[in-house]
Amino acid sequence: MLKILTYRFVLVLGCLVLTQGILGQEVPTPKIDSLATLYREYLNTQPERAQKAATQWLKLAQTKQLSLQEARAHYALGNLGNITGDYKSTVFHAQQTIKLLTKNKVENGLAACYNLLALGYKNLGDYPKAMDGFVKCLSYAEAQNDEQQEANAYQNIATLYVLQNDYIKASESLDRAAHLYRELKDDDGVLTTLFNFANILKEKGKFDEARKHYQTVLNYREREGNKAVIAYVHMNLSQMLVEEKRYAEAVVSLKKTLRLLKELQFQSDIAIVLNDLGLSESKLGNTQEAIDYFEQALKIGEAQSLLQYNAEIYKNLSQLYQDQGAYKQALENYDKGVKLTTTQNSLDKEKYVAKLQERYETQLKETRIKLLENEQKLSEAELQKTALKLKRQRIVRNAFIAGFVLVLITLILLRLFYIQRLRVQKELSSQQEENARQRINQMIKDHKLSVIERYQEGQEEERSRLAREIHDGIGSDLAGIKIALEHYLEGAAEQPKAKRLLEAISNACMDVRGLSHQLHPLPFSKIGFSSFLNDFIEQITQKTELTIQTFFFPEEEIDELPDALLADAYRIVQELINNILKHAEATRAEVQLTKHQDHLNIVINDNGKGFQKTKKQGIGLRNIRERLQKVNGSLDIDSGSGSGTSITLDIPLN
Repeated sequence: MLKILTYRFVLVLGCLVLTQGILGQEVPTPKIDSLATLYREYLNTQPERAQKAATQWLKLAQTKQLSLQEARAHYALGNLGNITGDYKSTVFHAQQTIKLLTKNKVENGLAACYNLLALGYKNLGDYPKAMDGFVKCLSYAEAQNDEQQEANAYQNIATLYVLQNDYIKASESLDRAAHLYRELKDDDGVLTTLFNFANILKEKGKFDEARKHYQTVLNYREREGNKAVIAYVHMNLSQMLVEEKRYAEAVVSLKKTLRLLKELQFQSDIAIVLNDLGLSESKLGNTQEAIDYFEQALKIGEAQSLLQYNAEIYKNLSQLYQDQGAYKQALENYDKGVKLTTTQNSLDKEKYVAKLQERYETQLKETRIKLLENEQKLSEAELQKTALKLKRQRIVRNAFIAGFVLVLITLILLRLFYIQRLRVQKELSSQQEENARQRINQMIKDHKLSVIERYQEGQEEERSRLAREIHDGIGSDLAGIKIALEHYLEGAAEQPKAKRLLEAISNACMDVRGLSHQLHPLPFSKIGFSSFLNDFIEQITQKTELTIQTFFFPEEEIDELPDALLADAYRIVQELINNILKHAEATRAEVQLTKHQDHLNIVINDNGKGFQKTKKQGIGLRNIRERLQKVNGSLDIDSGSGSGTSITLDIPLN
């Protein structure tokens, strides 16, 4: 009789990239940030692209010797292996992450790492190691008061109990996880808990109740576009149809699930669905189709080392060949299935014996400790009896000694109190001096910032005044001259000299108008910051041989930033491009603005001659540093003689 695999898929949490909060003094490069963003974007939709981004991330971190970035990349690859079914990869990369964090004495993040490691062991069938990993995850999570990882651990422990058919303990763990997720207001965690409750109902045979929960999860995940979870839900729904012997419906649902899994390249899950398709087709009398599906499942199972699944698939194939009368092939497949079953049983037996040995040694150690404690108690009793005999003889002498010691201790204590009082007074005086210095430094800093602000306000007012003078004075005069000249040359405007003269005056009017707008631009909310900056750069490129490329991401969100912040950004970009024109001798430049969650990142590169950082900086860079100091921004310059210049600025959005 054909068998369905005893695989029970359970959705788990813990698939998060380690946060940059563990990085300490390591600053990721823009390239690493970009690769990490790509990884998160494609994790649940295009795993192959996510794999490529994470691999490049790891190589770049290793090249630049950023060990904590390397740890994040290893974690990302392990997480991806857990999603795609490459569980050996999950275990390897999780172990590498733990080594790197331990080497750098970083505990923040170890809870998530042990969670991921335990998931890998669980999916490889090594349940004792999986439970050890989840326990360590809980230990670190409780020590760091990390309720998120604590909830994830309870969620995954529940999945382990489900695989062991202990549904009572599984439900208790899920209740703990759900309670923590509700306290954290983590809707995604609550939704995943609902999915796992559905899995328990499925294993108990309560298919109608399970379907309701699965459908709720599916509705949310389809709105999110989370293809991985959508595929898992369809997989469970399909398996219920097989268990209900609704084979025709199961074939349709399984084929849809197979398409989703192939798109995601989840190889282990593809093998399970292929086996279920083979089972369903055989029940419908489509023997050859069933054999084809089983053989496809075997190829994947052998590549993924899925011993517990391959044995059952071989036996299913043997039964089908037997029904066809191909007894030789039936016998070969049956022998393979028996051998794999024997191998798996041997491995399980070794694990069981090792576990029993560990328990025996633990009990033996506990017994020895108890014996030592009893011997110590007996020795203490004998010593107490001897002490009682000597006590009477020592009472008089001890009384004298006690009085002397009491006086001596009193003197020593008085001396210590006096020294302690002097020390406290000295420390208090030092602390008051330090507080005074800090207040003076803060006042100097505040005064400096106030001077910078007044200086920049004065600059802006002067720019505004010059812009009005140019626009209202020179601009109006040029416009009047142009109108008078057109009137004077009426009838002769098509003559070459007259035409050139009119064009020259028009160009002068445009230059004056552009200059007035650069000195005092309109509010960016009216014209769009990106458009205004592009117009400025286009005017520069038309008048020089410098080619400038611009990148704004996301452009709409950048345009919505406050005018004050955009004005600072515009002045900074304007000053840096002017510096390139004056000093860099460059032919190409690039201006890139990227809005992050908490800051605006500006990167300006050129292929010019570069400059020495030790060289005294001019007024332009000093003005830029003062603007950044006013808004608590940062500036980084990467330049060398003849190698071009790259300038990176970060302006906080808060």
